[in-house]
Amino acid sequence: MDLAQRRRNMSDEQVERIIVTVDDQNLAVIQSVVTGLESAGMKVDEVLPVIGIVTGEVSQSKLKGLRSVPGVASVEIDREMQAI
Repeated sequence: MDLAQRRRNMSDEQVERIIVTVDDQNLAVIQSVVTGLESAGMKVDEVLPVIGIVTGEVSQSKLKGLRSVPGVASVEIDREMQAI
C-alpha cells in the first residue's frame, strides 16, 4: 500500500511522514518511548535504537502532541530529497 492509499484509509485528514529523535537519556528505554508515540497516535514504521530514530506517520491533528511524549527530543516532517 502506498502513502496515498494509507492517507485515504486513515481518514480525510492529512497524514504526515515523520522522523522522531529520541533524547540520549532515553535510548536505553526507546521501546517505552515508542509505546508513548503509538499511544499519542503515531503509526510506527521503523525503530533504529542505536541512533535513537523512530520513523512513521501521524495525522496532522496529532503531530504537536508527539513532541510532549517523554523522551522525545524532536519531531520533523520527512521531506523527500532529490539529488541535483
